[in-house]
Amino acid sequence: MKYLVIGLGNLGRAIAESLTRIGNEVIGVDINPHKIEAVKHTISGAISLDTTDKDALNTLPLNEMDAIFVTFGKDFGTSIQTVALLKNLDVNKLIVRGISPIHEAVIRSIGVAEIITPEDDFAGMYASQALLGELFKQWYRVTNTHHLYKIKAPTTFVGQTLQTIDIEENFGIRLVGIERPRTERNLIGLKQTQYSVIDKITGDLRVEEGDLLILFGKMEVLHRLAEI
Repeated sequence: MKYLVIGLGNLGRAIAESLTRIGNEVIGVDINPHKIEAVKHTISGAISLDTTDKDALNTLPLNEMDAIFVTFGKDFGTSIQTVALLKNLDVNKLIVRGISPIHEAVIRSIGVAEIITPEDDFAGMYASQALLGELFKQWYRVTNTHHLYKIKAPTTFVGQTLQTIDIEENFGIRLVGIERPRTERNLIGLKQTQYSVIDKITGDLRVEEGDLLILFGKMEVLHRLAEI
């Protein structure tokens, strides 16, 4: 697939290089020639130009891209102007880094549907990890208020049925899935742990040691799980 990444700061560079590593064709764009120099050997192509200039922007192969990322982290004006021009040029999928609530409101008003907020995501993950401690495995944002959490099954749950535990009633969070480990040998005979998803959640299902619980709900209730 083909991607255009506009803004080659820390986030933009990381996105561009990660997409390239997994086999995609990526063009990076930034007005700063030093940032172009830093990535020219690690992505498919890098171009120095002013993306607030419509004529300059129009020289890029915009319609060939599967998605365009706009990743400016500080320059509110440059981000808004770039996004407005891209929308005017009727590009395909546009993904924009949100800088502030006002910035997000403005870019949504001009038709941007996909906004990434890495600072908020890191804060959410860190807060979840701090609350859950050793139980924490993964965190995913679903909405501003509700998230998905993958946690190790607390030892007090092991051996009990889901009906007895009643996670939603007692802890205010919903169980949506369980990943259960199993040990297998690979091609060279070494043991490794693989996880299978239990997608039929019934009240008589017993929690086993090593289970990973997939939960959906608000962060405010996590302390109830951490305290058991």
